[in-house]
Amino acid sequence: MPRFDPLLTGPRLRKAAVLTRWLGPWTDAERVPTGVVRYTDVIDGPRPLRAYRYEPTGQRATGTYLLLQGLHFSGPDDPRLDRFCRILARAGLVVVAPFLPDFLQLRVTPETIVDAQASLDHTARLSAERGLPRPALFSISFGSLPALALASDPARRDRVGAVVLFGGYCDFFATIRFSVSGRAFDEHQLPVELPHDPFNGPAVFINLLPFLEGVREPEAIADAWRKMARRTWGKPELRPVEERRPIAESLTARLPPRDRDLFLAGCGLGEGAPPWVEVGLARAGAALDFAKPRPFLSEVAAPVVICHGRDDDVIPYVEAFKIRAGLRGNHPHRLFVTGLYGHTGKAELTASGVGDEISTMRDLIMALVDAPHERLGPL
Repeated sequence: MPRFDPLLTGPRLRKAAVLTRWLGPWTDAERVPTGVVRYTDVIDGPRPLRAYRYEPTGQRATGTYLLLQGLHFSGPDDPRLDRFCRILARAGLVVVAPFLPDFLQLRVTPETIVDAQASLDHTARLSAERGLPRPALFSISFGSLPALALASDPARRDRVGAVVLFGGYCDFFATIRFSVSGRAFDEHQLPVELPHDPFNGPAVFINLLPFLEGVREPEAIADAWRKMARRTWGKPELRPVEERRPIAESLTARLPPRDRDLFLAGCGLGEGAPPWVEVGLARAGAALDFAKPRPFLSEVAAPVVICHGRDDDVIPYVEAFKIRAGLRGNHPHRLFVTGLYGHTGKAELTASGVGDEISTMRDLIMALVDAPHERLGPL
């Protein structure tokens, strides 16, 4: 007689109800659930990391997520990310969210993978000490790189119970090009024109800066791009060029004259951003191979949930299909492309296709519940 598993009945549905309430389009995005406590941990590694640990109060935690942020200067201090972690914890999960130092500086580096390894070691120990299942990885945006590196690492992949990729990427160069041009390419390499976020340029150019010749003061221009990101990201009223030009021009005062045109191009204000990007990618050569997660995909052991917003204007949704194509043919996975979520939060729910969207959300919620309990089996 099969063993009774309570997660398959009431508790599973109650967790799903919590996530549906707080993640649905009907909930005020400014509201935050109660019944959660946040601690600050220090993760030992080659460089010690600060991390937030979210735990439910008044109920026993039943699973663990290791959440890997994307490129953002606030990291887990971003109110949107903090809210999401609290929602997962309110559903009865422990959430560990490390501050990844290079991602905080808007830089994609091999060291971030090392930081993620230390974070997984920490989270796996925490889960084992509490008798919980192996942790699931939840990555956002460029956090898909360290998540897939962990899930494919022969020394660590057995510590990962599942992988959830939200807005992740497969083709690094194609994603970079999209960030400045809005031109994406699907899994068949056919061009797709999609809207793109005009604020992305600084992060792109910070990562290409080592491969651009003739820059007089690289640290100064990188710092100016980070300041531009801090002053513009998440502010839709600054999307028109004329609204953000004064901000960019105010940051050029301390730059050498020869660096100013490059700085403005990196802010999406000057001429020739795409050509600069092509020069940088060409000169980078193999130096950026570490940022390409495609080789990791065929070595991933854990089940994978791929979720992407159809209107994501930072990483195009076609990357989700490339991720799926890179997995082994029989690899257990779930793929969700939805109009309910963009790159940084919920989108508006429209009457058109509402039934399909609600159905997709229901299945996605159940996948989020099942992932940290090692319940994601074959489709």
